[in-house]
Amino acid sequence: MTEVISYKTYFLQLPQSLLSQYPDLPLEDHSYLRIALDNAIGTQWDIRIAKPAYKHLSIQQRKAVIANLMCYLHNKQTLLEHLAISNMYRSL
Repeated sequence: MTEVISYKTYFLQLPQSLLSQYPDLPLEDHSYLRIALDNAIGTQWDIRIAKPAYKHLSIQQRKAVIANLMCYLHNKQTLLEHLAISNMYRSL
């Protein structure tokens, strides 16, 4: 059975929740998506996955992105570690 995970769950709701969770971080909602996507894919996501990502991710990749975003809600340290990795992938 194929599981469908709505893009609204991770492209709209979770990043907005993270903005509220971490008002001290200079990140925008799309930044949380970039971080989660880069870490789920293992490189700069947009060199491996066509845009928009939600249309081109496999179910396994979608699950990994959602798992990352959910983790960030409760674990700022993981978020910051994944931010550093994402920035490294992008030479930021």
